[in-house]
Amino acid sequence: MKKMYSILAIALGLLLFMTIGTGKAQAAVGNGERAIGLHDRILPINDIRVIDGDTKVPLTDMEKTFYLTVTTEDGKTTIDKYGKQFVFDAATGMTTLDGTVEAWKPIVEIDGNLFISVKYLTREIGFKMEYFTSIRTIRIYRDDYEHMNHDAYELMVKKAIEAAKPAPPAKPTKPSKPANPNKKAVVYLTFDDGPNQFTLKNNDTLNKYKAPATFFFIGNEMKHQPSIVKKMAKSDHSIGTHSMSHNQKLVYQSTNGFIAEMSGAADLLAKQSGKQSKLVRVPYGSVPHVTPAMQKSLKTKGYKMWDWNVDSNDWQYKDTQADQIVKNVQDGVTKQAKAGEKQIIVLMHDRSQTAIALPKIIEWLQKEGYELKKYEPSNHISKNFLKDPEL
Repeated sequence: MKKMYSILAIALGLLLFMTIGTGKAQAAVGNGERAIGLHDRILPINDIRVIDGDTKVPLTDMEKTFYLTVTTEDGKTTIDKYGKQFVFDAATGMTTLDGTVEAWKPIVEIDGNLFISVKYLTREIGFKMEYFTSIRTIRIYRDDYEHMNHDAYELMVKKAIEAAKPAPPAKPTKPSKPANPNKKAVVYLTFDDGPNQFTLKNNDTLNKYKAPATFFFIGNEMKHQPSIVKKMAKSDHSIGTHSMSHNQKLVYQSTNGFIAEMSGAADLLAKQSGKQSKLVRVPYGSVPHVTPAMQKSLKTKGYKMWDWNVDSNDWQYKDTQADQIVKNVQDGVTKQAKAGEKQIIVLMHDRSQTAIALPKIIEWLQKEGYELKKYEPSNHISKNFLKDPEL
């Protein structure tokens, strides 16, 4: 059984490799030897429980995947999505949906963590679900999002399982020494969601410390702030785009809609600034949202796409918590550097709390000897969750 588990895990990794492009896969097979797929990929969920025949996963994973609004107060956890409200009462272990008590327990607490039924949640928020017995995979999907048919999906995974049969181990080789192990990593500071008044504040701080950076502008914000766009176009920073609307449903509803969101923002930036930019950052990151068809469209249109490998999580803090943002960046950069990463992209936003934290972030990076750079189209580095070197 352990051997079969290993083969299945490798196979699901190959599936993700095949569906989202070249590079290292991130498949996840849980304790129940099942995997959870969303449209054409496998979700990175590591703890999957099968309880009385029902598949449950950590609520935190579903919160990230489906952008649920989750709050906890007085022992009750409330989940809001699409006008529906689910409430789990820790004292009774019962779940209510819009005030009506459920006859069973779709949400349970295990070792202090909440697990939610995949079938229950997806059904209630308008998704469908298909279970493939032969590959032990639950596939979540919606008909209004582009995806391959079930037969093609199952066949792809089966081929991956066959191809994943273990080969004889290769003879170990001596690891090569890095060319310059003492050289510090290059850090790219990036700012999403502008242009706005905090774009200007961050720009002033960056200029003060002679620190180049990269901004990703939203098209609808550019419409309201053309003067800021023009000013930033004259600065010593790079500008990419972050879709027109930043609305998850609009951006990812279809391949045509996705590429229209990307192209619309890029065209508007060129019109307002007089400069072309093919660099995009898709809202909420490329995984698990960008489908293979969307991925292909980006490359066909000549776009490059950046995600990040350090997340400041600045959006969730107040001005008075700016020091936590500084710490998040310090911890993230240090971790990446210790792992041998030489190109570190830090995700931040044009917000007030970030503008407060930015001077300390730059001072620390410069003190530690990191080199700060902006995006250079002529020297593109590939940094995306899809592990696609062409993007």
